[in-house]
Amino acid sequence: MKVALLSNVTVSVLKTLLSETVDVWVPPGFGALVETALSPPEEMYAFSPDIIFLLIDRKFAGAPSLGDEESSLKSLRECFPGTPVVVPDISALAEEIGESFYDERMWTLASIPWSLSGMKEIAKLIAPLKKAVAVDLDETLWKGIAGEGKVVVRKEFQEQLLRLKKKGVLLVALSKNNEEDLAGAWNSEGMVLSPDDFVAKKINWQKKSDNLLSVAEELGIGVEAFVFIDDNPAERAEMRACLSEVAVSPFPPDIDTFFPSAGRGVMGEERSAFYQAERRRRETAAGKNLDDYLQSLEMRLEIRELSEEEVSRVSELSQRSNQFNLTTNRYSEEEVLAFLHDPSHFIAVLKVADRFGDLGLVAFVHASGSHIVDFVMSCRAMNRKLEFQIESFVEKELKKRGVSRITSLWRRTAKNAPVKDIYERMGFTLLSESEEEKYYERILG
Repeated sequence: MKVALLSNVTVSVLKTLLSETVDVWVPPGFGALVETALSPPEEMYAFSPDIIFLLIDRKFAGAPSLGDEESSLKSLRECFPGTPVVVPDISALAEEIGESFYDERMWTLASIPWSLSGMKEIAKLIAPLKKAVAVDLDETLWKGIAGEGKVVVRKEFQEQLLRLKKKGVLLVALSKNNEEDLAGAWNSEGMVLSPDDFVAKKINWQKKSDNLLSVAEELGIGVEAFVFIDDNPAERAEMRACLSEVAVSPFPPDIDTFFPSAGRGVMGEERSAFYQAERRRRETAAGKNLDDYLQSLEMRLEIRELSEEEVSRVSELSQRSNQFNLTTNRYSEEEVLAFLHDPSHFIAVLKVADRFGDLGLVAFVHASGSHIVDFVMSCRAMNRKLEFQIESFVEKELKKRGVSRITSLWRRTAKNAPVKDIYERMGFTLLSESEEEKYYERILG
């Protein structure tokens, strides 16, 4: 994912914080927000951002006037049609976090007003990893307390959540409540959402951070993929303290800030159905060893060379997959398409379905000549031994092309430790190793 950051303050440290998950471009010079927006330089066009963020902190010099901000937005939308342009409410976030959001020393020394903790909160707005909204019920999804009488529907908010669900965002309900007290609320006049719109619900009196962690494990996604919305400041503070990776929204929320490009390259309404099927898979796995579980899934695999219709999905996998990603290269659709039409490159893809549903295209292996450049699999397909199937296919195809020796690489990132030894498990020979990389070869018989 490519993100352009335009701001009236220095964002160099923020760029470094984001560099692990996104490719970031910032304009040269200090505070050149309006100038860059009104006349984007060639470097910005060449970068071709997927999302543009205007980080405007009105407490500091250089904040554009309302007229300049409107002109900047209009210009950027005209210059980069189809690219979301997002203006997060920095003031609301600063008020939510409190005094620790700013650091006067940073402003004096480096023209950076935000503390490290403040920048980490801003980074949660920008990092495009959000897949789910975990939302409170009483006084949040509706006004009033379900167990104390009638509630009033927050219709506009619920309609916004329903739109996100239709674009592929997962909805999760977290409520300190008694399950039996909620029936009347769900049947209230004007209610937009129903219990079936939520892929998971935790209705109990436990800590909400514990419940969110439990849901993340059930769904097989990281807690950093969640946005948490709750009217209660104490609940928001508890979530920040216990699960610092979760993006906690101020209330009332502006959730479009967290999902500026929801639905681009995702399965839309099918995503919720997929995660509900995933929960049934996990329930089936209970009490079984791995081999018995895999056999019970009745998996059907399709492994073949990449087709042009699948370029978008391969690009998405390269940008979103972190755990099973051996080198963590991020590719645009244009780059994948160029590989497809270059005879020196070969990309194999793996699609899988089972008795619970179709998982779609879940993995790809990209080779250049005799070197495996990328080996990527969606986390939803991990622990099924599928990597051995696609690697065997790649070996056979490269051998047909006259390759007798394959080389490969594992490069350390923040999240790919689970596959640190995957090539050893496949029988590759380790040639060299450093703190950051492991280099392998395999002789084809």
